[in-house]
Order: sequence, then C-alpha cells, then structure tokens
Amino acid sequence: MRTMQPAIMLGSYVWAQDRLPADEFGIRLDELRAAMAQHDWAAMLVYGDVREHAALGYLTNYIPRIRWGLALIPRDGEPRLLCAMGTRDLPAMRAMTWIADVQSGWGPEWLNAFDPWLARLPAERRSEIGTLGCDHMASALHETLLQSLDTRFTLRRADDMLAVPPPRKRPRELTMLRQSCKLLEETAKAFVASARANGAPETAALDAERVARSLAAQDVRTLVSLDGGRTLLPYQGRFDKTAGPLVGYLAVKVLGYWADLFVTAEDRNSAARAHAEQALDALIARMRPGARAGDLHAAAMAALAPLRLHPALGGSVGHGIGLSLDEQPQFRADADAMLVEDGVYSLQVGVADADAGHALVSALVRTASKGTDVLLRSSGIATS
Repeated sequence: MRTMQPAIMLGSYVWAQDRLPADEFGIRLDELRAAMAQHDWAAMLVYGDVREHAALGYLTNYIPRIRWGLALIPRDGEPRLLCAMGTRDLPAMRAMTWIADVQSGWGPEWLNAFDPWLARLPAERRSEIGTLGCDHMASALHETLLQSLDTRFTLRRADDMLAVPPPRKRPRELTMLRQSCKLLEETAKAFVASARANGAPETAALDAERVARSLAAQDVRTLVSLDGGRTLLPYQGRFDKTAGPLVGYLAVKVLGYWADLFVTAEDRNSAARAHAEQALDALIARMRPGARAGDLHAAAMAALAPLRLHPALGGSVGHGIGLSLDEQPQFRADADAMLVEDGVYSLQVGVADADAGHALVSALVRTASKGTDVLLRSSGIATS
C-alpha cells in the first residue's frame, strides 16, 4: 500500500535486548555465513536506508533514522557497520546494534572504511562479495562503492538466492509482531473513536498517530478516504467532515516490525461490507502452510462475486509482513508462492461499487500447523 514516508523518523529507536538478545543475532549470522560458504563468498554487503531496511535490520538491528547504513560482514571475523551519520551521532548509533565496530559513513572519508576491513580478508578469498538490499541504493552511492572496491572484488547480487529475512518468522520475531499488533489495535481504536466524535477522517488520522507515537511507535503511516471509501488519500490538511462510512488505512512500526490494517467503520450492513467480510472469512479459513497464494486470491474473488475487488488494493488480497511493510508473497491471481509455517501475512479485501457501497477490511494472521492464528482483525475494532 503506497503511503507518504515521513521525512524524519521521530519514534523510539533502541536495541531491545530483553526481546532480541545478542544470541538471536548470533543464530541469524550463523545462517548467513553458512550461505556465504555455500556460494564461496568472501563477505556480504548488506544495505538499508530509511525507506527499506529489512535485511539490514534483521542481521544487525540497525534501522536508519535518516539516510542509510551498510553492514560489511566477512565470512570469518568481526563485521563492521557504516552509518551515514556524523561522528557526533556515533554513540547513539552504537546503542542500536550488537556490532561493536560502528563507523561514520558520512562525508568523503567513509570510503577509507573499506580498506582496513578488506585487508583482513584472506587473499585467496578475494573473489566475490554477496550483496543484500543494494537494489535500493542510490546510483551515485553505488558507483562510489564500486570505485572504492576497485577490481579487488566482484559484487554478486544475493537477494534472489537468500531469503533475508526468511518468510518463516522466528519465535522472538513473532513476539515482536504481536507487540506491533497490540499497538496497532490501540491506534485503530483511537482512529475510529475520533472519527465518530468529529466526523473528520484527517483529524482522526492525526489523533491515531498521536496515540501510536505516545506508545513508542517508530513510524506511523495513514491513508484516509474523504469520499466514503471510494478512494484513499495521504494527509491533505483539509480536515473536512465527510458523510458515509469511515474508511482508512493504518500502519505502525514497533522496534522494526510492521503491522497494518484497513478499517471500515459504520455502515455495517452495507452489501459492500458484507461481501468484503465474507471474502476475508474465506481467506482466513484457507490460510495454512503450503497454501498457494494464487488459490487464496481465487477464493477471495469467489466470495466477493458478483462485486469486484477495490482498485486501491492493486489486484492483491494480501502479502507478507514483518521487518518490511510489504513482504513477499503478494496474493495475486498468478502467484505461485506457497505459504510457510509461522509466516505472518496481512490479508486485505475491499469493494468499491456504485450500488453496493465501499468498504475495505483486513486481518493480520500467522499460519500455524494446527490452524490459523488471527493476530488482529479490523471488524473487531470497527464494531467496538
């Protein structure tokens, strides 16, 4: 779902060692190094920026508040983290990660950070370095990186070879995602309560964001409808009161992990709302490890018939979620990806019809071996 990204991240950026202790990252690093050995990579470069940082956050816990970060992880030895921040900010950056060697990556001097690190690599391994997340790197930064490496190494894109982060969530990740869902639930309740009190969706979105920030959310994204659910818009600053159902989209990030939700309040008996809830029920009933994403899309479409899927969803009825707001797979008609055990998915269904009305509903679920675990559902909030 496309939203506006804040220019400055204002939330709580810390390393919560009680929830994600150092041994958790040790396990993740061991898995990465096993893959590096399998592909004969001397090291791994892992990039993340303020917009997308799933792989970097998964391996280092460092989540850039502005600009970017780059982890340099050798197959053997200690990693280094470069942060696009001034040296004054390094103490705060070091408190966000388990990596001991954190250097400034801001200004022309950051290029020198590669030399002592690369010199530690055994000469016989100076062949290939795998990369993760570098597709998001600005072209000018990527060119500078290549110039710094010179001809000493060849970069090998690893994003299609390694699933980092993996689709199957680790137990501590599930704990983090449950916390995100709890915070999102409070945010959504504030959104609905404010809208019912003042009838202005944008006022409701600001009230909801205020609640999320007060509960230590790192990031909050919102969309609201000013035309009863037909379209969704980012913040406009109009604060108009609107007629018809309240329809909005809310997403919060807590300690790196996202949760999102569509909410349709009021107009509970509309044909659009009834069809959307029926389609969401059909999706939830079929969520199990091994289910094909395309088959889930077909089940939702059958339940929506004769109405069509809301165009705001772009043809998808769900996707993975975690350290990225929009993880794979996408639940589209042609999707062949299979769901995994302990995967967490955002299910999203909606209708926009001139006669039936407009509605968008969703749920966050975990696929378990013994049934679907519904972490949060919008209907419970809209009717509370």
